[in-house]
Amino acid sequence: MVFASLLLFVVILLCSLIIYLFCKRVIYKLNKRVLARNIAILKNSKELADYDNLSDDEIREKLIIPFFLVLGYNTFDRREFVRTQRRASVEPDYITKKWDNSRLCKRSLYIKFEKFADSAVDVKHKTYKDNKMQGVNIDELMNKLYFNGEYYVLTNGYLYLFFSKHYVSGSEKFEFCFNVKSFSKADIAHLAYFTKQYMFLEISDVYRV
Repeated sequence: MVFASLLLFVVILLCSLIIYLFCKRVIYKLNKRVLARNIAILKNSKELADYDNLSDDEIREKLIIPFFLVLGYNTFDRREFVRTQRRASVEPDYITKKWDNSRLCKRSLYIKFEKFADSAVDVKHKTYKDNKMQGVNIDELMNKLYFNGEYYVLTNGYLYLFFSKHYVSGSEKFEFCFNVKSFSKADIAHLAYFTKQYMFLEISDVYRV
């Protein structure tokens, strides 16, 4: 009886895992297809074309917020897309959160705007270095005292650098860089992994279904 129960549990667990992986794959493919069109709209927007004349607040509202809206995050929901008070230089501008029955389940992305130059980003070696950053660096931003998410996203409004939670302090290495001004199909395919639907889906969600 005990063996049968254990076997049934293992079978259910494996089935749930298969369903979970299948759902993740379907979500990924659908998002990849939609992203290409919507990101192209941002690329060709008059706001991006007029980037040099935008104030910091305008970059946040006209470029950064729409970017994460395209990724599926409800930027109007203050619980899902938190706009911080920026009381300290190490505090991000936004944090994306998943809630379930009023319980915080996950912090996925920490997002910070800094007007760094293109020259600060070495795409080939996937490194970021900017001596002009105002008061903080990526090591400080990702210090576990302040950071408790899956990825830290550093952006100047059109370059989006994704630093994994497994970031090695002092390496200055990011996992992925997306450039709204110039991107390929491979870039879109990689960006699809950071959509809300993909990042928020967890295996525990399968059991509730």
